[in-house]
Amino acid sequence: MTAANGEDDDLARAPWIPAPRESADDHAELAEPPALSHTVLKSLLGAWALSACSAAETRAVEDHLTACAPCADEALRLRDAVTLLHEDRDLDLDPLLRSRVLENCLGRRPARIPVPAWATPYDAETARLDALLRDIGESEWHAPVRLKWYEDDRQVRRKSTVAGVIGHLLAVDGLVSGALGLTDPLGADVSPELTPAERTEAFWESLDRPPNRSLRGPWRDQSHTLIRTVSFAGREVADLTVTYGDFALPLKDALLERAFECWLHADDIANAVAYPYEPPSGPHLHGMIDLAAR
Repeated sequence: MTAANGEDDDLARAPWIPAPRESADDHAELAEPPALSHTVLKSLLGAWALSACSAAETRAVEDHLTACAPCADEALRLRDAVTLLHEDRDLDLDPLLRSRVLENCLGRRPARIPVPAWATPYDAETARLDALLRDIGESEWHAPVRLKWYEDDRQVRRKSTVAGVIGHLLAVDGLVSGALGLTDPLGADVSPELTPAERTEAFWESLDRPPNRSLRGPWRDQSHTLIRTVSFAGREVADLTVTYGDFALPLKDALLERAFECWLHADDIANAVAYPYEPPSGPHLHGMIDLAAR
């Protein structure tokens, strides 16, 4: 037997090992992008922005974007928009992000009914507090908070909870609601001579159970309604009188005072739940200091 024949015999006795099967994915990168019309490619831009296209469609779209400027611009806008589809984020983001987004939007398309400048601090502070509330857990709504204020030149302290503080803001913001002819959270029969502290106590006593996170919705709805109402009401509403029991303020100052208190109590809540919280923006803080000085 020759060596060649011996090799042949060895090969004949060797076990047969099948070659691995080739799949379509092995040649996916080698396949040519499908020939799609401009109309079809344009209709795929939304799916492309969401990363929902197949590999072949993605290559076809991206090849098209290198040659079609209008589709490229639209693709960039859609990709930017996708970043806004996430759930609400917490306050660890830049606290000025909201202001920058609104400024950019209003620069491109001014609001048909703009929020009055004197109402923007209240709008901003209620939005910031709502973001904090959105980010805390169920149990943290019952975290203890110690409220402090002054009555007859003496400091008053009152133990409450995070939810109780929101009830306090809801009750006192109701003074502004009543001045505008809106629904008062204490009801239609409440005495207009109650001080903010008395309104708060009356509201807490009216609840069927201890304050809880269910107060967030009514408080936020009330703040939205106040902003919408003063925006549609016109300039003369700024001087409308808001009575605080034993003193009064024009509406433009009352909303600034409510923004100031919203910030202070938001800081109380943040401290109670160990959450970082920044001061108001410079212009808004300047207005609050001016009001306190006046």
